[in-house]
Amino acid sequence: MTNSLFCVENLRVAYPERNQQSSWAINDVSITLEPGEKLGLVGESGCGKSTLGRATMRLLPKSTQIQGRVTFSGESVFEMNPEQLRRFRGEAVSLVFQDPMTRLDPLMTIGEHCIETLKAHEPKLSRSQAKDRAIETLDAVKIPASRWSQYPHEFSGGMRQRVAIALAVLLNPKLIVADEPTTSLDVTVAAQILKELTRLCEERGTSILLISHDLAMVGEYCDRIAVMYNGKIVETGPVESVFQNPQHEYTRSLLKAALHIQKDRE
Repeated sequence: MTNSLFCVENLRVAYPERNQQSSWAINDVSITLEPGEKLGLVGESGCGKSTLGRATMRLLPKSTQIQGRVTFSGESVFEMNPEQLRRFRGEAVSLVFQDPMTRLDPLMTIGEHCIETLKAHEPKLSRSQAKDRAIETLDAVKIPASRWSQYPHEFSGGMRQRVAIALAVLLNPKLIVADEPTTSLDVTVAAQILKELTRLCEERGTSILLISHDLAMVGEYCDRIAVMYNGKIVETGPVESVFQNPQHEYTRSLLKAALHIQKDRE
C-alpha cells in the first residue's frame, strides 16, 4: 500500500457530541489511489464520503477524533508541519468543492484569484508570467481571457465551477479531490464540467478522487469505484466489474435505484 500515490489505512473519524459518547462517522476505512487513476467514492448522503475527503486533507475541526494513517507519496499527512501542509494542499493535492463560492472571494476578480494562487506557492514568478500561465489554464476550461477582470457574481454557476477547476489545476497537482462538484448544476452543464475536469487530469497525469452520489457519473468518468455505507467501505473494484457483478447488498440497491431513476427520465 505504501507504494501508492495516496493511501488511507484503517481511518477512523468521530465528531464530538454533547452529553454522550461520540460514534465513528468513519470506521476502519482503507483505500488507495494510484498515479493517474480516477477513483469514484459513492454512497448515500450522510454515509461519510465528505468526512473522509476532509479528514485526509486535515480540514476537520481540531476537536475531531481521528485514528489511522494517511500517506501521500509515502509521506504521512498527519505528521506534516504547517508549512508542509500548506504546500501539500496546493501543490500536491487540490480540492474542488460542491459550491464554487467556497473557493471564490466575491470581492476579487477571477484574474486576482489566479495570481494570488500562483504567487502564494511560486513567489519567484513575475506577475506577467503568472498571468500568462493563468490565462492558458482558464482557456483550457473554456473561459476566455476577456473575462479576466470580471467578478464571480458575473459568472453562471457552471462557469464559476470552471473557474474553481482552473484554480485546482493551476499548480499541476498530482491529485484532485472533487467533492460533489456538479450537484448544484443541471445535467447538461454537469456533464460538461466533469468532461473538462477528467480531460485536464488525463492530459496532466493527475489522479482524481471523485466523491459523488451519482452512480452514472462515476461509471462514465472513473476507473475504479469504492462504495461507502454507514461509515465503511463495503465494496471496491473496477467500475465495470462492480456494476456487472455487485457483491454487497447495498451496492445492488444503489444500482437498482440508479436504473429506476434512468427509466423514469426516459
